[in-house]
Amino acid sequence: MICVFTGGESPEAATAKSFFMQNLNCEKDRKIRSVAADSGIETFCKYQSELGIFKIESILGDWDSIKDKSRLDDFPPSIIETHIVDKDYTDTELALEKAYGMKIDSDEKIVLVGAGGGSRIDHLIAVYDLFSTELKPDVWVAGGQFLYFLAENSKMQISNLKHSDTVSVLRTSKSRTEGRIESCGLEWESNLFRKTGVPSISNRVADSSKNGNVELKAFDADFVIALPPSANVSFSL
Repeated sequence: MICVFTGGESPEAATAKSFFMQNLNCEKDRKIRSVAADSGIETFCKYQSELGIFKIESILGDWDSIKDKSRLDDFPPSIIETHIVDKDYTDTELALEKAYGMKIDSDEKIVLVGAGGGSRIDHLIAVYDLFSTELKPDVWVAGGQFLYFLAENSKMQISNLKHSDTVSVLRTSKSRTEGRIESCGLEWESNLFRKTGVPSISNRVADSSKNGNVELKAFDADFVIALPPSANVSFSL
C-alpha cells in the first residue's frame, strides 16, 4: 500500500485505524509508504501522531492551502517538491502520479486520504473523476465514507456491516449506462438497480441476512462502492 494524504475532509485517525492495520498484515515495524499533497502534510502529521504506522517519502504542492509552512522544516528538503500555483491540475493529481511511480509491484494499492467535503466542490468532483483515469485510487478515504474502486469483471466481498449501514453503488464518470452489477445480501438487489446514472444509493444489508455480508460483482464496466469505515473488504476475480 502507498498512502496519499491531501487536504480537505478526512475521517479521524482512530476511525480509519482498523482499515490500515488490516492492510499492514500485522507485520512488526512495517510502515506504510506515504506521499503528502500540500496541506495533506497536516493530515499526514495528524495520522502519524495517532497511529505511528506511516513513512513519508515525498511532499509536494504549490503551498496555497497549507496553514503552517513551518511544518515543512521538519522534513528533509530532498523529499519536498514545489510546484507553480497557476496550473490546470491539482496537487492531488501530482501526488497520485508520484505514488504510482513509487509502486514496487502491480498489486500494491493506492489509498487516497482526505479531499472530502470542503468549500471547493470543483475539487471534489475532480477527485471523483480520477476513478476514470490512470491515476485512480484503489480506495478513497474521505470524510464519513470509504470509496472503493471495483474494476470490471471483479468481485467484492464486504463484511462487518450493520443493518443500519449504507451501501451505495456508483458509476464512474465515464458513462451513465455502461456495465451491470450482480449483488447478494442487499435489501434492494441488483435486479432493482437503476440502469442509468447511480445504480443504487443508500442501500443496506437485507433484513434477512444474519451475518451482514454482502457480495458485489461488476460486469463490463468499472464501479465505485461507498461504504462505512468499519466495513471489511476483499476482492477476487
